[in-house]
Amino acid sequence: MSGTLDPRVVHEAAEWFVQLQSPEAGGADHEACARWRASHADHEAAWQKALYIAQRFGQLPSSLGMPALGRSRRVARREVLKSLLLLAGAAPLGWGGYQAATAQGWLADLRTARGERRRFELADGSSLELNSASAVDLDFSAECRRLVLRQGEMLLHAVTEARPLVVRSADGCMRAQGGRFNVRQVGGVTRVAVLDGVLEVRPGGEADAALQVHAGQQLSFERGGARAITPLAAQVDAWTRGLLVADGMRLADFAAELQRYRAGFVSCADAVAELRLSGAFQLANTTPVLDSLAQVLPVRVVYRTRYWASIQPA
Repeated sequence: MSGTLDPRVVHEAAEWFVQLQSPEAGGADHEACARWRASHADHEAAWQKALYIAQRFGQLPSSLGMPALGRSRRVARREVLKSLLLLAGAAPLGWGGYQAATAQGWLADLRTARGERRRFELADGSSLELNSASAVDLDFSAECRRLVLRQGEMLLHAVTEARPLVVRSADGCMRAQGGRFNVRQVGGVTRVAVLDGVLEVRPGGEADAALQVHAGQQLSFERGGARAITPLAAQVDAWTRGLLVADGMRLADFAAELQRYRAGFVSCADAVAELRLSGAFQLANTTPVLDSLAQVLPVRVVYRTRYWASIQPA
């Protein structure tokens, strides 16, 4: 893949993106787009950029796939394309960060795809479970056992031994001799939940002051500091059993959680974002979960394509 994408390729990706949002798009259109993406690495990179922009900016203009009343489809299509291409030019730094994070995931020692969960046995006898779209690097030496969480979430059951265990995320450093810890790095925040043992947390890095997090406690932290230590959330490791457990969760947060396990995007309209949801939901297939929302909340789920779902007021 070239270092800089040809503007013509970016424009083609935008064309495909808009075309597939149309309610008239059929299986042949999706297959043709798939062939275009597979024909060159730059095509796939441009397509991923279009998807990233849609995610980064929430929702694209409301006319996407839905021509404005009283206007021709051609005019509406031209407006949407213009908006998408302007966004593509407006987010080069964000896109670069996305590319770097994606490359780290691809090159990591241990990794999972979106929707995949895997368990690994480590050289010291410890076990590691990775959640959807997660990546970890390992560096075990005679003096120290080091793990770097590049992205996503992991549950580590570390055997106790003389060598210290050090876990790093983008937001800081965690240290222990052994124990059972859930570490999640999402949205610029790292959350650690201690199920067994004691974890020494240093937000920012190893030179910063340490916080002691004991079994039954959890802590969220960023590079700028840590929040208060709180009691362990119920079912914090439910994902290892293929479950998403919600206890009065905001619907917008629930949609964001589902998206971690689903190909494509799940958006939530502001009008229903504050609705609350409780229950245990199977993650193996998120479409039935989305479809069930209308049975318990005053919402409806609109599928623009099989990969783009929007939760709207009923």
